[in-house]
Amino acid sequence: MTNVLALPDTLRRRGLVPAAERLVDLFAHHRHDPGGARWLKENAEVLRLLVTTGQTLAPDVLARIHGATARELPARMAFFPQYYRFFLSIALDLSALGMPGLDARHLVVRAFDEGLPEAELSDLQRAEARLFAQRAGVTAPDDAGLTERLLRFGSRAATFALPNKKAAYELTHIAFYLSDYGRHAFDGAERLRESLEFAGLVAWLEQNTDLLAEICVALRFCGEQPAPAWEDCVAADLAAFRIAPMEHAAGTDAYHTWLMAAWAVSATGGAPLNRALPGGSLGFAAPRRASALHEVSAALMDLDGARCPDWPVMRRRLATRLSVPALEMLDRAASSTPAFEPFFARFARVSPKGHVA
Repeated sequence: MTNVLALPDTLRRRGLVPAAERLVDLFAHHRHDPGGARWLKENAEVLRLLVTTGQTLAPDVLARIHGATARELPARMAFFPQYYRFFLSIALDLSALGMPGLDARHLVVRAFDEGLPEAELSDLQRAEARLFAQRAGVTAPDDAGLTERLLRFGSRAATFALPNKKAAYELTHIAFYLSDYGRHAFDGAERLRESLEFAGLVAWLEQNTDLLAEICVALRFCGEQPAPAWEDCVAADLAAFRIAPMEHAAGTDAYHTWLMAAWAVSATGGAPLNRALPGGSLGFAAPRRASALHEVSAALMDLDGARCPDWPVMRRRLATRLSVPALEMLDRAASSTPAFEPFFARFARVSPKGHVA
C-alpha cells in the first residue's frame, strides 16, 4: 500500500504526472488561449471523458488547475450565451469531479430562466440541454416529442449505410444523451442498433478511428456488444498514437481521436488513463491508416447496371476491380458482423426492384 500511495510523487520526480491530472492541466493551460471556442470545446470534451470513465482528482488539484475557470464561469456565460452548452458541460463535470465552491446547478437554472435552449434549432442540441437539466436536478420545460424525433432519425438505418459523417456523429450523440453517457438504459435503444452497426461498417471501411470509437461506445450504451474487430482496431490505434511535446499551440491534431479511442478502450475494461504523461504542451499524432472506402465506392459506381444487393455476387464482381488491401478490408468488414449483408444491400445503392439507385 505504501508503494501505491507514493506513486504520484515518484512520477513527479521523473517529470511525469498521472494521466487524469495531466490531461486536465494540459487542456486547461497548454494548448489554446483560455476561454476561446476551441479551448471550450477541448476542455468540455476532456472533462466529460474523465467523468464518464470514473476518474477522480483531488479537490486541491482541481482548484489549482481550474479555480479561475470556476470563478469566471458565471460572467463568461453572461457575456457569451451562445456558448452556454460548453459552459454548462464544463461546470457540471468540474462539479462531478469534486471542484469545491462551484454551483453548477445555479448556472443551469439561469440558462433555462434566460431561455437559452430556446435559441436551438437542432433537436440534438435541445436534447443535450435537457440532459444538463436532468444532471442538475432541474425541471426543464417540456419539449413534446423530442425523444421520439431523435429515435425516428436514429432508427432510419438506410441513412447510415452511406458515408455521412455529420449524421453518424449525431447518431452516436443521440445514444450518449438518451443514456446519460451510459448511466442508464433507455426506451428505444434497440431502435438504434442497426443504424449504429451500419455507421460502424462505413467507419471501418474508411478506417476512421475517431468515429469507430464513438460508435463502439454508443453501441455499449445501447446495451449492444460492438464487433470485436472494431474494438481491436481502436485499441491498436490507441497503442500506436504518438504523444509528444509541441513548440506551439495546438492546431488540428488528433487529440479528439485519442480521447475517443481511450474512452472506447476504457469501456472494454482497459485502463489507458492510468498511464503517466510528461509535462508541458503535448500534441497527439494518430497512426496512418489506409482507407478502402473511396476505392470500394468508385468500383461500385463503375459497375453501374451490374450492381445488385447480393453480397456474394458482388464480392466476385468487386474482386477483380479492387486492390488487395481494399478487398481484404472489405472482407474483414463482411466477417465482422451479421449486419454486413443488409448493410451492403443499401451500400450498393440498388433499388428494391433491382434497378440501380
